[in-house]
Amino acid sequence: MKITDIKATPVAVPLKPSKTKSKMRKGPNAVIAVIVQVFTDEGYVGIGETPAVLGLDLSSAIVNSAKPILVGEDCGNINLLMKRLYVQYNANHLHIHVASWAFSGIELALWDILGQKAQMPLYQLWGGAFRNKVEIIGVIERQESAGMREMASQMVDEGYRTLYTKIGMDPEDDIRAIAAMREGAPDPGVKICGDANQAWSTGDAISIIARMESYGIGWIEQPVMMYNLDALKHVRDHVNVPILGHESNWTMYDLVNVIKKDCVDYVKLDGRFDAGYNGVRISAGMAEAAGIQCVHHSFFQLGIALAGSLHVMASCPNFSMACSMSEYRSMIDDVIVGGPMQMKQSPYMDVPQGIGIGVKLDEEKLDKYHEFYVKEILEAGFERETENPYYTAMYMRPYLKDMYNSK
Repeated sequence: MKITDIKATPVAVPLKPSKTKSKMRKGPNAVIAVIVQVFTDEGYVGIGETPAVLGLDLSSAIVNSAKPILVGEDCGNINLLMKRLYVQYNANHLHIHVASWAFSGIELALWDILGQKAQMPLYQLWGGAFRNKVEIIGVIERQESAGMREMASQMVDEGYRTLYTKIGMDPEDDIRAIAAMREGAPDPGVKICGDANQAWSTGDAISIIARMESYGIGWIEQPVMMYNLDALKHVRDHVNVPILGHESNWTMYDLVNVIKKDCVDYVKLDGRFDAGYNGVRISAGMAEAAGIQCVHHSFFQLGIALAGSLHVMASCPNFSMACSMSEYRSMIDDVIVGGPMQMKQSPYMDVPQGIGIGVKLDEEKLDKYHEFYVKEILEAGFERETENPYYTAMYMRPYLKDMYNSK
């Protein structure tokens, strides 16, 4: 079965209006992504989704530029085709996940085709389901304390047992945010978790985490710079709160060094950030061998990417902790048939049971949300400004804090 064409379509899908103002967003309140379609000579069409990390214009251009490399090739040779893309784009001269941000949508579409051809869900191609539903983290976007307290209470009432927010912005405000979440979720069985996104120095991380400890922290994610594993280990050795690695173990090639250093308690993984969907399954196996449990990551995703992630979580035994689906619970619509995927029983998301990735593309909605992207994102000048620049700077925040806080 040969590949005959590849198509990349940038889209933006609005989120539900929020009662409170986010400290992390600017511009349209929407999820943006690139929808990938791979066409074959046997009539199968696979769908994938590429995140907007590089901007939708660049990601779309990279996907479309892969046509000369992939058209005419056997779509069953996924490992070979992905390696060829990394080689021909000189991706080994970059961090490999930079290319994966674009190529992962192509890879997921190819897996979707193989699942359709085999007439089975994708998780069965990957060895079968270890679980048929996945516990989901309750994500609380950073806002004023009252809003965080209210959201925590609401999510606990809905059944969530792990609550998460972004930290690493301002230490005192971070601590207030964690305290507000615990006030809204007083049950000590509910885990409160925070993601610092590399923002702290080693000493600050130890001090701030120690002050947060009394609030019953489930884990703190990536407190220090991803490249300094010695610093990460130093923090882990000097706090009583579990440390979760993310940026430090973006790919299976990074994870091997994290395991050697014994510098984390848990890891967060994602096929769109790893060396693709093969890479993330290898990473999950490596972590399992090392006795490290996995959390699945999410990043501004629509239903296609969520479906792919659910198949990963279903087929890899080591995704044994509550996992993330980010802003998805706030979606007003989706580009898949039937609209957003829904929880049948909160806080669990069922693994899709249809063939391939288990969801279908709604062509009318694809056109609708492509038009919304063009008018409200691209032409309005928000292509790279849908988040707060200070927040996205990660470990550069200490250097940029005064610049952005003065505006």
